[in-house]
Amino acid sequence: MAGEQSGERTSAGPAREAPERDTPGRDTPSPARGPRAAGAGVDGPTVHVSRAADPPGPVNGSSPTHGPTNGATAGTAAPVPPGTAGGAGRGPRGPASQGPGPGGPPAPPSGPFPAPPRRPARGPGRPATGPGSGPLPTAGRLMPGTLLGERYRLVAQVGRDDAAEAVLWKARDVVLERDVGITLLVGSWQGDARAAAALSRATRSAHFEHPHAARILDVVRPGGSPLPAGVLGAAVAEWTPGRDLAELVAGGPLRPSAALRVIEPLADAVAAAHRSGLVLGLEHPQRVRVSARATTRLAFPMPRGDATNADDVHGLGALLYLLLTARWPGPEGSRAPAGLRLAPHAPGGGPVPARSLRPDLPVELAALVDRTLDEDGGIRTAAAVHRLVSQMREGLEDDGVLLPVLEDGQTIDADDPAEVWHDDAVPEPGPDPSERRKLRIGVTVLVAATLAILGFVTFQIVSVVAGGGSSGPPVVVIPTETAAPPPPAGTPAPPPAAPAPVAAGPVQLSSVAVYSPAGTPDNPTRINRAADNDPSTTWSTSEYRQQLPALKPGIGMMSTFTAPAGVAAVTVRSPSPGTRIEIRSAPAADVPLAQTQLLGAGTVEGDELRIPLQPAPPTGNLLVWITELGQEDDDQYVSELAEVTVERAP
Repeated sequence: MAGEQSGERTSAGPAREAPERDTPGRDTPSPARGPRAAGAGVDGPTVHVSRAADPPGPVNGSSPTHGPTNGATAGTAAPVPPGTAGGAGRGPRGPASQGPGPGGPPAPPSGPFPAPPRRPARGPGRPATGPGSGPLPTAGRLMPGTLLGERYRLVAQVGRDDAAEAVLWKARDVVLERDVGITLLVGSWQGDARAAAALSRATRSAHFEHPHAARILDVVRPGGSPLPAGVLGAAVAEWTPGRDLAELVAGGPLRPSAALRVIEPLADAVAAAHRSGLVLGLEHPQRVRVSARATTRLAFPMPRGDATNADDVHGLGALLYLLLTARWPGPEGSRAPAGLRLAPHAPGGGPVPARSLRPDLPVELAALVDRTLDEDGGIRTAAAVHRLVSQMREGLEDDGVLLPVLEDGQTIDADDPAEVWHDDAVPEPGPDPSERRKLRIGVTVLVAATLAILGFVTFQIVSVVAGGGSSGPPVVVIPTETAAPPPPAGTPAPPPAAPAPVAAGPVQLSSVAVYSPAGTPDNPTRINRAADNDPSTTWSTSEYRQQLPALKPGIGMMSTFTAPAGVAAVTVRSPSPGTRIEIRSAPAADVPLAQTQLLGAGTVEGDELRIPLQPAPPTGNLLVWITELGQEDDDQYVSELAEVTVERAP
């Protein structure tokens, strides 16, 4: 029949009696843009979808048409009721039916389609489009009630991923009477190559099962059952109730322990997918949902056709950045997902460090976020992210912390912090305001009386000790060398002695400080123990679950001399074998590491390490820089410095 093309189903019986399809059917080649034989079926349960806007050409020997086509059994044509995805915008059927039906959209033009504007180039893992990318192409009549593939009725749009050219919908499977999550690829025919790659990836991912990634149940491709105009395909997954991450931070950032609890299962899912040779597409906060049971899940697992493992790792860092700062770290000039604000950018172009927006973040956690987002030399594998997140979560875990999970249909109260809350008991009510005023007055009188008594007693003691003596200034005793007796009268004064040469020995230090350019200093109040001439006292770094430079390039002690001096060697006493130490001169105590000069290096093997230094001009500052920590247990790295001695050059 003119204006129709025949689709195929291999399953027997009407559509509503089809068994549940746990995985997509086998891939079939895209139909040729021209005459196509009817009855060309494939094995396995497959949803066949006709192209929403085929280029001009006869279909099954009929005259050209451009409306959506109808799927039916081979050799027959089933009627399509108005209002469905297959019949939207279709006029009366017949050989000459090329115009729009009542209330329907106009048919596509018969000439070639104009090429869409090219999208700006994006680096790996950048989840948002660049400036000037414009909105997504209109995908026909996508509205609640639209039937997709003669099986899935759209219920509500829950998200929009511009980078993947996809819209995220909650839908209803009318055959099995269950809710599903659908990722719809939208665009023009010039984008069908990208859509085909994404659909193929979704098909391969259908066999991947993980408790924190929704299982793909079906992949809808062009070529069989009807799709709305502008829809290039869809991936159908299990529905995940709850709220997405953009809604989760609507009232503010999460506490570190709660943010790690959200990210840890996602990192585990990504690591498992990468071990299976798959990419999950974890690049958008609306693809991830926290269920009613406080379980985090990738609810819309359909990656871009060109997504890589590095994009997934970058996505983990972006989601963690969002949870900790409530800002989205997209490229400068891009559009943030709905309801979010874009993170400010540093002069180099990337987002500012998370700790600049949240100074109270633990140093290791902030370093993890920054290094996961770093495309050059950062953390490169999801397994490493998962391991670090798990270790940090154990250290920050608070059993009283709960996630603010909301059921579908609930709204978020802006007055309640959307981070986390503690399940603490309600405190007892405080005293009455009048009682508080009386208490303050009583405390003030008591303090004044106490001070008066102490002043009187002190005055009496001073009077007794001084005995009413001199009222002159107090005498300050300064230790000096014993003076020699004066020479006899008439004895000529000896000539002044020549200044004695400075003997080689230890350089005197005026101050020491922890040097940590990448974060908060480790135990800064105890650093003087490494230079107090007492080997029984030590300064220790923090305990790390990962060897340097996983979270920071190093940690060290910056010594400032009383006067510039040449140095010949440095002796370090340390009970931490395996500690790798570099000795560097510095023009000032607070300069970046790149402005220091390497003079020598060594590794602690016993209790004492002596590092000879290469000749260098006198310096006023010397850095003991630790690049590798000693290992105490399998997952604990720490180094101690008992005493550092700087030998003066002769």
